[in-house]
Amino acid sequence: MWSPTIRRTAASVAVGGVAMLSLSGCLISNKTPETIAFAGSDTTENVMAAVIGEYNADPANTDPDTLVNILSVQSTPLVVSADSQCVAKTYHSPAGPGEVLAPNGSSNGRNALKASVQNGDGCIDVARSSGPPRAIGSDLATFEYYAFGMDALGWASASTKAPANMTLTQLRGVYNCTFTDWSQVGGAAGPIERYMPQSGSGTYQFFKDDVLGFDPATFSGPSCPAVQFAQENSGELIATNGDQETALVGYSAGNWVAQARGTAPEQRAGQTMRNLNGQNLVVNPVPGATAALNTAGPVNESNIKLNNPTPAYPGIRYVFNVIDSSHKNYREALRYVGFENAVPSDPSYPAASPLCSGAKAATIESFGFGPLDSTTSSRNLLGSRCRLFTP
Repeated sequence: MWSPTIRRTAASVAVGGVAMLSLSGCLISNKTPETIAFAGSDTTENVMAAVIGEYNADPANTDPDTLVNILSVQSTPLVVSADSQCVAKTYHSPAGPGEVLAPNGSSNGRNALKASVQNGDGCIDVARSSGPPRAIGSDLATFEYYAFGMDALGWASASTKAPANMTLTQLRGVYNCTFTDWSQVGGAAGPIERYMPQSGSGTYQFFKDDVLGFDPATFSGPSCPAVQFAQENSGELIATNGDQETALVGYSAGNWVAQARGTAPEQRAGQTMRNLNGQNLVVNPVPGATAALNTAGPVNESNIKLNNPTPAYPGIRYVFNVIDSSHKNYREALRYVGFENAVPSDPSYPAASPLCSGAKAATIESFGFGPLDSTTSSRNLLGSRCRLFTP
């Protein structure tokens, strides 16, 4: 059971990429400069990098902190500079001598944050996550999840034989090997090849738990090959394997929109979002800036399991930044990704970071995610545009 945490500490925001910055109207010139490192989710790494870039370009930013966005797959080495809490580290995928493997996916990002807290080294400060709070043990009780937008997870395929729509029962039947041919679920005759996002990702965990309700890797048979795993939100491995006519995969609709708009790198390789239970997650699903999440349809907070254990439509989720209240750089991290869920104890800090005040809503939307409104609840007592959850 997750409950809100009400804290009286400094709040504000920022994110991914490498950047020097501060918050407009919140000048902190005499503090010790720290390196605030973000790691984890592939799903949100691009939007977070964009927000950082916007802060960096703001001439009013004088905060001496350096923010670094470690990519989920860091194909070129990235040096994260030392600060008072951590020695310099080089992240790389794969890691060579003296290098550190970049945490790939939400689970690995949160695990890296947990290890940083337990080791007392302050090396990872913020975990990007497309997955909700985990049980204490996997998460620390001191974790704080700040949801800054909505995403939708559905199924995608490049196949000309795949149907435009499947019911949830049919989709589950494909993944548990009940249906092994497209003709059995309303498509043309042809075998089906099941793909899943990589197992360390929040997209994998969410698709497995909240959409399917079981682990498809436990099912296989003569006409139902073992599940294949690919980097999340990409159809490139499917194309490389020559499986475009046979494959389907769980895909973030938000990332699909960003790739269609060109705000995120194009990795779809022909994958198109298909309907589930007769509803579409994407409106105007054509190349260009018109593609968007269907927030007038199923993409709304009432369909998120954290708010409704029996949603009318499966697959709607928050996207989060995760910090830890016992972390050495908690005050700095909170300023960049969080908000005050009580009257601020220090009026020199804003009650909400630009990410949570609504100032970055256009950026969030441009990367395919649904911005949150300021409806007041226990998750945002002062009407923030973020939501606070804890394990």
